[in-house]
Amino acid sequence: MGKTRKHKIQYSRKSNPLFAINGNDIEDFLNNSSEIAIGPIEAVRDQLQNANTEEKLNGLQSLAVLTASKDKVAGICQTDIVRIVGPFLCEKDESVRNAAAGALRNLSVASSEVCDYLVEQDILTPLFAMLQEYAVDDWKPKFDVNMCNQMDIRSDIFLQAINLLWNLCESAPYAVDTFNQTVLMESFIRCLDFSVYGLDIAISVAQFFLVVSENNPKSWKVLNDHVPNFLCLLSLTGDYGQAYLCSLAAAILTNVPALAASYNVTMLRALAGVLKINHQIVISSVIANISNLSNLISQPETLELEIKMDTTDDESEEAAANRRRRQELPTEADIAVRDIGYLLDAQRVAAEVITNLCSDEDDYHDEDGNDIDDESISENECVVDYESNKSSESSLNLLEGDKFTFDVIDVIKSLSMVEQLWQRAQPLSDDLSNQLRETDINLLMKAKNLRISSLLCLQNLCNCLTAEDLGGHNAIYSVWLELGQQVFKGPRDYSIMEPSTSLMRSALEHLKSQRELFKQMAQNDLELILGGVKNCSMPEIRANWLRMLGTLGCLLAEPLVKLIISFIVETCTHEEDVWTLSEAFDALMDMFSDNDWPEIIMQMDLVKEIRKLEKIFRSKARSQRKELKERYPAVQTVRTNLTRFVMYLEKESIKLGGPPSSTTD
Repeated sequence: MGKTRKHKIQYSRKSNPLFAINGNDIEDFLNNSSEIAIGPIEAVRDQLQNANTEEKLNGLQSLAVLTASKDKVAGICQTDIVRIVGPFLCEKDESVRNAAAGALRNLSVASSEVCDYLVEQDILTPLFAMLQEYAVDDWKPKFDVNMCNQMDIRSDIFLQAINLLWNLCESAPYAVDTFNQTVLMESFIRCLDFSVYGLDIAISVAQFFLVVSENNPKSWKVLNDHVPNFLCLLSLTGDYGQAYLCSLAAAILTNVPALAASYNVTMLRALAGVLKINHQIVISSVIANISNLSNLISQPETLELEIKMDTTDDESEEAAANRRRRQELPTEADIAVRDIGYLLDAQRVAAEVITNLCSDEDDYHDEDGNDIDDESISENECVVDYESNKSSESSLNLLEGDKFTFDVIDVIKSLSMVEQLWQRAQPLSDDLSNQLRETDINLLMKAKNLRISSLLCLQNLCNCLTAEDLGGHNAIYSVWLELGQQVFKGPRDYSIMEPSTSLMRSALEHLKSQRELFKQMAQNDLELILGGVKNCSMPEIRANWLRMLGTLGCLLAEPLVKLIISFIVETCTHEEDVWTLSEAFDALMDMFSDNDWPEIIMQMDLVKEIRKLEKIFRSKARSQRKELKERYPAVQTVRTNLTRFVMYLEKESIKLGGPPSSTTD
């Protein structure tokens, strides 16, 4: 059937220092919240309106803490607190600025709806006014070597502000449009120099650039004028924070079409260096070290000694302030956890960049989901003629290996990038998962996201490279088998199952001519896949299983083929999702492209069964047309093929002595 466009991966970016609300619409949430604790929020509001600086600071610190509660966030958004706090970003007192920026940043990570609310409350006006001061000033951070290189308060204000702006621009298009009207981007470029501005600021600015450069041509000119800055970051080979900067730089360049085309080989070489690090070995060694550090820190005698040394009756105010600062500094364990996070994020972004570099941007699609007439289906869509068993357009085969230039393919092969991505796509051991869960649950999520991105990247490479480029048919078959084991024996996590089955489907396409590899496949093996379809509630995953069944039907013996056809017919009878139905019919028709299966046609009375299903399919295609969006032309192609398939079955049935069928609708 016709192929739908592979959309570019949307980079997973937003990190939440405290907590995150799931994507509930804030207005619905506010309207449906029957009980919201107003007391603490009103107390904070009173503090914020107090003329005393200490009271304001206490109110802002309390506000930052309140953002850790879903109900409190809803309550905050029912007041004028954001309107009160916004002007604090331009206060003369830097402590107030810093606390305001931090509290607003925490609020902005609650949900995209809250970001929309912040923009509606005109938070951008004071935020841009404050950032403009940094743009016109020759500002550089100062780092205190006696305090773990903690940056000065003015620099920390900028860090909180750029993270706030990053979150707003990621969620609210109006924020990006407003940012485009400023000249701030040019001034932010210098902050990518981590040797001057530190890794925290450099990474946050790079994350911000990644957001505002996506589908934003107005930002591309600035980026194009500073290509050397990004190429410098691509050459980094230092610690995991620098690896993350390297991946972010590649992702930013990928967002600019001209730069993505010009520097694809350079980017791939840089990303190969990021991907070659074995993240599981790093996690194991670091987690063991963290456990030792935690045991040492938790000893009561150590804590008691520290308290005695740090507190005296005649302690000065400055000494007390320094003591509190030291207590708030990150521990060695905190730094180790942060570095693991940098590595996992760096490798995830690297996989996403490679995915986007090999995505086909030229396929047709309808971005706005507008209706597409049946007549608008491209002539290049694959319409099958069952009289000759040939498609009218063979160039749609994605396995031709012509998606990349020779240089790009050479880099992928010579640097073993497929093998590296396969290693990054492996599940963590149960022990390691449990250790991460106890150490920092966010690390476990980052490891899972890395696995998902790696699987998706491998699927795209499968669609763009030849079997030889991927390591040969035996290697592809081994991957297919191992993925099947992971899917069936692992936990039923649909977020992992979808990219895993997508990769299995793409891998199997390369094995269509390798019938000998499947000689040992027995009915119980096949029934595992059939069970996967039956027990899956996700249409996308069911579609992947069904397409694999169609490919297997071209490779297996007749008894197993009959089992597959019977299962697909039964599944189509009960399937509600029209896209899954189209994939199922496509799979069914695939099995008759190389073999007529006359006995199966007669024994199952396929003419009658498929005619009934064709009517169901037509009806569902009409009713779900709006939801299909860019998939609609592909579904229409299947519908056209299905009509021809019914005619083919009727002719075969007559040849075999069956009765003539009544006319179709």
